[in-house]
Amino acid sequence: MKYPLLTPALLASALATFNATPVQAQPAAGPGLQLYGLVDAAVGRFEGAAAGVNAQDRAIRKLEGGGMSTSHWGVRGNEDLGGGLTAAFELSSFLRNDSGASGRSDALPAPVNVAADPVFSRAAWVGLAHPAWGRVRLGNVTSLLFLNSITSNAFGDSTVFGPLNLVTFIGAPLTGGTGWANSVVYDSPTWAGVSASAAHALSEGQGGGNSAVRVAYGQGPFAASVAWQSVAKNPATFADGTSPNDTRAWQLAASYDFTAVKVFAHVGRIQNRGTAAVPLDVGYRVWDVSAAVPLGAGRLLAGYASRRTGDAVGPVPATVAGGNVQRRVFTVGYDHFLSKRTDIYLMAMRDSTRTQTLPAPPRVLDAQGTSFALGMRHRF
Repeated sequence: MKYPLLTPALLASALATFNATPVQAQPAAGPGLQLYGLVDAAVGRFEGAAAGVNAQDRAIRKLEGGGMSTSHWGVRGNEDLGGGLTAAFELSSFLRNDSGASGRSDALPAPVNVAADPVFSRAAWVGLAHPAWGRVRLGNVTSLLFLNSITSNAFGDSTVFGPLNLVTFIGAPLTGGTGWANSVVYDSPTWAGVSASAAHALSEGQGGGNSAVRVAYGQGPFAASVAWQSVAKNPATFADGTSPNDTRAWQLAASYDFTAVKVFAHVGRIQNRGTAAVPLDVGYRVWDVSAAVPLGAGRLLAGYASRRTGDAVGPVPATVAGGNVQRRVFTVGYDHFLSKRTDIYLMAMRDSTRTQTLPAPPRVLDAQGTSFALGMRHRF
């Protein structure tokens, strides 16, 4: 959705009263700033970590800050430079509204509680755009593979209930996370429904850099896209993508809107090459299918995703997140819109993992966890 422009003075006032009163955005002529965000909370029964249930996990009741979308806030703005050229920027931060903490998780747990994410880890970029030649951005941006996933599945960007996101980005062998720092990104204009993007994250002396490309097509009820990425440098302080392993991944996505139901599907592969000191060659097949059925003022959602390898994997302690051999996630739920900005949802999820575990001799353990929650999401 589009948000009204705020003048710098109004933005400062809004930020000062953000925790006390709702923001009243006022339109302004000419260049301006936009304050935007999303707050999501869910309460329910959760069994197993988002990274994958293990055989020792037990169900707990808790409040989850960000069930269908990770809560965040940010500012962005643009300036018309004339001749069709536009300058723009965006600064955006994750937040945990269940506790009030910043970021998505803690690098150091309680009582220290040091956030694993830098302040503007969701987005921090500046760029130029023109209708004829596209857009160039410099800074910290959403990875093209994550963009390919969240724009074409029934659960969007959910990393708590979305099957595809859970098996691909959370606890997966994939490295690089959902955002890349030190990036140069080009986004093309759209020609006859076709658009393309390319990104490169500079290594800045920390090994190799990251590279990615994405091509998308959309006309009428049909859409398709393909993304590829190579990761040799990871954000060591970010809440995701902290593994030092070099990985390669590709993903093909497609969707079709039959009006009565919209169907989404993905297929892809993650290749884990390890590090120079500990080389690996483990491949994972990833696929999913999901659907959204309009129902009243909301949508009935269902999805299933699988990640599996037939290669030999290194055993891990039975107490860590499961799924180094296989992970399968099935989710069903209903998302009801109270308005264009506010929705409530009820979700149920089944997480199943197969894990090669320690101690010696290694053994394979299967684990299952069932979670369900009632939540609310509000955009501003």
